[in-house]
Amino acid sequence: MLKQRCQDLYKKMEKDLEMLKRDRLSKSMMLKQAMLTVQQYLDDLRGFVEHYQFTDKEEEIWFFKVEKPRFARWLIFYSELLNIDTTKPLGINNKLKDHYNEQIRYINRFYRTHEFQYQYYRLGTDELDHLFFLRGASSKDIRLSSVPRVDPSFGTGHEYLFSRFMAFEMLQGHLNDLMVDQHHSLGSRQPANFDTGKLKWTGESLNLIEIVYGLYSTGQINNGKTELSEIAEVFQRVFQVNLNRYYRRFVEIKQRKGMSKTRFLDEMREALRKKIDDANGFTTREG
Repeated sequence: MLKQRCQDLYKKMEKDLEMLKRDRLSKSMMLKQAMLTVQQYLDDLRGFVEHYQFTDKEEEIWFFKVEKPRFARWLIFYSELLNIDTTKPLGINNKLKDHYNEQIRYINRFYRTHEFQYQYYRLGTDELDHLFFLRGASSKDIRLSSVPRVDPSFGTGHEYLFSRFMAFEMLQGHLNDLMVDQHHSLGSRQPANFDTGKLKWTGESLNLIEIVYGLYSTGQINNGKTELSEIAEVFQRVFQVNLNRYYRRFVEIKQRKGMSKTRFLDEMREALRKKIDDANGFTTREG
């Protein structure tokens, strides 16, 4: 009964949000209306849950871990998007790019502040679900900063964090797409005689992401003052490969088990070492 009710509400919400996008509203007005729409459906969900008796603890955990964040993430997403849009600089492309990058840095700081909970969310584990997602449960020993006071009848605190994690991942993707679109709208700045069509990345895109993060982490470009998104965009353009979701793919690297987390960089190191050894052996024989 609960799952069907949630599914019906979510489908109606999606339909209403899609209709908003088709209306001829200014961007800020559309975002404000979207926030009101999502809040309305959250209120409907609250009204239903307040009179609903969960069948067991597992159902209650599911609701606060999965279903409520699925709705609430959109309220956070539209709210953050409205803030970004209303504070962005006008008519200065470099300043606009800096503005978007600052938002991404803010998101990454939030992840670091709540690193334990974020890893718990990303790994999909459940050992602490009974503390995180049951109303009235105690998790006082676990740090919960940046979480507003929640209604104990319709929240647990951690469900707010999960909603924010989901919203911020959506926001990262949106910001990255905005920067890619902005770059393309400016046109290519490379020399006219430079033909990128001759170069195409044919390996796994995840391998290229290792290289991008390696260059960024060691500050090899512009004395370390280049944004990660800029490096990714250059590699994407030069090698004709889609790296738009590089930050999500990086999570795959962090979660590797049973293998080196720098698998491709290790492979490169070994291949280069062999090349050097072979060259040294050839030189010795020639001598």
